[in-house]
Amino acid sequence: MALLHSCCCYSTPPSLPSLLSFRNSKFYHQLFTVSAIRPQSRRFPRKSLFQRLEATLTVEPSANSCTERGVESPKLLLEVKELSAVISESKETILNGVNLAVYEGEVHAVMGKNGSGKSTFAKVLVGHPDYEVTGGSAMYKGENLLGMEPEERSVAGLFLSFQSPIEIPGVSNIDFLNMAYNARRRKLGLPELEPLEVHYCLQL
Repeated sequence: MALLHSCCCYSTPPSLPSLLSFRNSKFYHQLFTVSAIRPQSRRFPRKSLFQRLEATLTVEPSANSCTERGVESPKLLLEVKELSAVISESKETILNGVNLAVYEGEVHAVMGKNGSGKSTFAKVLVGHPDYEVTGGSAMYKGENLLGMEPEERSVAGLFLSFQSPIEIPGVSNIDFLNMAYNARRRKLGLPELEPLEVHYCLQL
C-alpha cells in the first residue's frame, strides 16, 4: 500500500514532526514513513517555494502467512491517530494530525530537524503539563492514554528516560531501578522485590 500527498506553501516548513520509522519484525517485512521538505530552487532565495512531500509505504506478508508458521499476530501496543497539540500558554500549534502505530517487538525512531516537534510528541504522550491536546486519540494497550495521569502512564509502561541521567545524592542506580521496578510490580498486583533480590537479578 502506498499513499502519496503533495502540497505547496509560501512559508517556512510546517511544525509537524518529520517522522521516519522502520518496522522490522517477523510479521512485518518493512514499514517506512517519511515527511520531507524540499525547496524547488537550489539557490534558496529568501521567499522560496517549499513543497512538502509525505509518503507512506507498507509491505506486508500475505494474510495467512502468520498462521502458516503457527505464530500469533503481534499485539498493538500504542496507536496514535490524528493527534494534535498546542502549547498550553501561547496556544501555538506544534502537532497537527500525527499518526503512529507500534506493535510488540518493534523499535521505532522518530527523526527530524531541530524544532520539528519530536520532543513535543513524546512529552504529549507522557502527559507533560506544558502541552494541551486539541484533537485525535492515543491508545496504549487498549486503554485511553489521554485520560490517564502522568503517573498512571508511567506505571503502565510509558515514560521518558533521561538522555543524560541526573545524579541524586545518596541514591544509587540500583536503588533507583529497585523503586521503579517495584512500582510496576505494584501496578500488576505482584509482590515487591527486596534490594538483595534486585541486585541478584542485575547480576544475571
